[in-house]
Amino acid sequence: MAEHNQVWNDCLSYLSRRVNRQSFYTWLKPTVMLGVDDSTMQIGVPNRFVADWLQEHYSDLITEALRSVTERDCSFAFIVSPHCEAAQTDMFVVRQHFAATAAAKTAEPWNGNGCKMCNELSDRYHFENFVVGDSNEFAYAASIAVGKSPGKTRYNPLFIYGGVGLGKTHLAQAIGNYVIDNDKAARVLYATSEKFTTDFINSISNKSIADFSNRYRSADMLLIDDIQFFTGKESTQEQFFHTFNTLHQNGRQIVLTADRPPRDIKGLEERLLSRFSSGLVTDIQPPSLETRIAILQRKAESDNVKVSADVLSYIAGSVSTNIRDLEGCLTRLLAYASLRGKEVTVDIAQHLLRDSIPSVKETVSIEQIQRRVAESYNISPEMMQAKRKTAEVALARQIAMYLCRTLTSSSLKGIGAAFGGRDHSTVIHAHKTILEMIRKDVNLKLRIDQITNSLYV
Repeated sequence: MAEHNQVWNDCLSYLSRRVNRQSFYTWLKPTVMLGVDDSTMQIGVPNRFVADWLQEHYSDLITEALRSVTERDCSFAFIVSPHCEAAQTDMFVVRQHFAATAAAKTAEPWNGNGCKMCNELSDRYHFENFVVGDSNEFAYAASIAVGKSPGKTRYNPLFIYGGVGLGKTHLAQAIGNYVIDNDKAARVLYATSEKFTTDFINSISNKSIADFSNRYRSADMLLIDDIQFFTGKESTQEQFFHTFNTLHQNGRQIVLTADRPPRDIKGLEERLLSRFSSGLVTDIQPPSLETRIAILQRKAESDNVKVSADVLSYIAGSVSTNIRDLEGCLTRLLAYASLRGKEVTVDIAQHLLRDSIPSVKETVSIEQIQRRVAESYNISPEMMQAKRKTAEVALARQIAMYLCRTLTSSSLKGIGAAFGGRDHSTVIHAHKTILEMIRKDVNLKLRIDQITNSLYV
């Protein structure tokens, strides 16, 4: 059953990227996986109206999501479930309470769990199931400190940045869950930057800006995910500036996440950037091979499934930049093992994951890598093949060689030939040099990660 639940959770994650946010939370988010009957997945829904709506409007998309997650065509049926009805009732109570609050402007909003402030914290994210390694240990330690003493450390705001799928949201929500677990009266509010913006726009439309301000500025802890999406939204930035000031002046804890450090976020007001940098700014780097294997082991153990070390090593060695993709690959294998009743081998993993694993060796060329590195260092791609040896050009060339060896299946000789006829020993030296540099230089590591991510855009 755990595997089936995970399959549906991954399907929901897939669907959340294919439909708009409001539709997702209205129709898809309340659904649950009930089980499998005669090879048909039973998807629980709150009522028959929702079942009919999903069947009519989202049937094809759900089929696509299931195929993407399980790599096979799966039949499914919508079943009215009391579990979903209870969840829907909770949401109705929350909406009714907010309506009463808006009218009275005195009572504080509560969510269905009895905790002050309605939020979107997921029970999946806790410190206990966050795998710590060299790439994230400082961010983890800082998050623990903030969770234990919100608003009372020098880490206010706490600003966590890093690439997609590296655990920023996990840490931010783990902080919120830790605070709630230890103080039921704490007013913890988590929101994405998109939700903050949408709430603000709706408050303008509904002429309820005062209610919007009161809700966000009365929190004991405010967690905002993906702050970089405030870029270019001047009115939203203005609102958040005043929200930030109110909370900070009152000793309330603020936690922010982004895909880059404050200084690299273009399009945000300088006064915001200076405040974001006034507490602690810490990063999360892509996990090492050992940490990736540990993440997979933890996930397999949580699902009570045994997976061979060879299979885990294969996945960990194939997916290096994104924990979300890493866990998604294992989920596919677990779903296959459950549905087919077969033990997963490395050969099966290679076959099942041939379309899931970012196959950079097949999709990214040496020329693309040279071009992206050249763009990052503001030099012409031709300089990669030139004999010129200025420090900046030499560094860019070594980074490009490092990425070519890491991300392509080209031979050392082939890589060297693409860089002006250099020999294989030069490529080996470049790879070793960059490996040593990124262990010591966090900014260089971040820059190389950004170049790598840009190759998939």
